[in-house]
Amino acid sequence: MKMNIVIFFIVAFNLVPIFGVFFYNWEPFEAFWFFWVETLILACFNCICIVFSQGRLKDAENSTKPLTYNFKKGLKYLLIRFAIFLFYAMFIIVFIGFVANTHADKGKVLGTILFQNKFFNLSLLLSIASQAYYLVFYFFRSGAFITSQPDSYTALFDSRQLIIHIAVVLGAVGGIYLTKNTNYGNYSSTFIISLLCICKCTAELFNYKSVGKIKVE
Repeated sequence: MKMNIVIFFIVAFNLVPIFGVFFYNWEPFEAFWFFWVETLILACFNCICIVFSQGRLKDAENSTKPLTYNFKKGLKYLLIRFAIFLFYAMFIIVFIGFVANTHADKGKVLGTILFQNKFFNLSLLLSIASQAYYLVFYFFRSGAFITSQPDSYTALFDSRQLIIHIAVVLGAVGGIYLTKNTNYGNYSSTFIISLLCICKCTAELFNYKSVGKIKVE
């Protein structure tokens, strides 16, 4: 039952950008920017996991050994992730927000970046709440932090960067094809956003089934 509930929330949460398209006129920029800001949120929670991960063996779970805290590893991880966030953020803002979408409302793009988009902000708050829930119940209360390895969180290349590359390339190719070769050019933005959601959802479901819990690197 617990697995079914978690899978339901993974799928439901990945429908947020599509919901934004139909009800709040989201363009690809809003979807990609939401995805990437969420990545920074996840990095902050992963930093907490790294700090408190004890890395003990299964047979040493009940050891009376005092807890250790990996502050340096956590800080190093967060700084690297923040640098990667800034690098890709510039790409998303410049090329997806302004260059690629010539019909985009530039004021709307800036408003989203400055947290003036209410639905976008609400979606981010839901992301923070869900990650806080996983941290409390799946990491601390379940005792997973005892055997969790602080070095198991990838600081450099991870699945989210791969998702962005796939979604951008296939989304651009598919969007151009829809525009030039079909009568569905108006749906190119919906196609790109849907592709991003499918890639993200697939990766998170695969990760959950692999490790039995949510852990986004």
